Amino acid sequence: MPNVTLLVPIADVFGITVTELLKGEKISGNKSLSTDEVEDLIINSLDLSVRNTICQRKKNLIFAFLISIGVVIAEAVLMTVSGITIEQMGDSIYISFLMLIFAICCIFVKEVLPTYYDKDKINFVSQGVFRIHMPGLAFNNGNWIYVLTIFRLFTLGVAVLAPILCWLCISIGGVDLWKSIQYPSILIVLAGLIVATYIVGKKYE
Repeated sequence: MPNVTLLVPIADVFGITVTELLKGEKISGNKSLSTDEVEDLIINSLDLSVRNTICQRKKNLIFAFLISIGVVIAEAVLMTVSGITIEQMGDSIYISFLMLIFAICCIFVKEVLPTYYDKDKINFVSQGVFRIHMPGLAFNNGNWIYVLTIFRLFTLGVAVLAPILCWLCISIGGVDLWKSIQYPSILIVLAGLIVATYIVGKKYE
């Protein structure tokens, strides 16, 4: 199914109507479709367009995930070459590994919620191992994709930046600086994630 915006030009090329293009057959002059039939055709075409968009976005996210893995591995190698031991960088690599696991979970979470989320105020989503509960924020199909985007960017971003922060701290103030800053940094970043999720979620709620 082509993009919905291309349906009219394609129909013009073949000298048929958009309805005939969607139905896949020529409609005789004395035959007309019911409103329900036309609505079903339009909804199905839009659903296919949305599915194509989601599929392409998934491919891009998987590509970004693979790049992030490569970057984290490269960072670990470079820190080892610079004289930082596995024990010293261990926590940062552990954080990156954990974030990459969360990232792949967020990538494969369904981007379209069931219709009852749009009718009722529901503040939690549960899909397999992925669970999120945010009191005061109602999830729906208007804000869910934005919330997911924040979680995806957050997990991939932290995975890549954690080893860099470790290297900077050890280079500037030694291992003690890194040990003293790593946990407060995690708390600050998590607080930022929660605040950003509420702001964006409320904006599109």
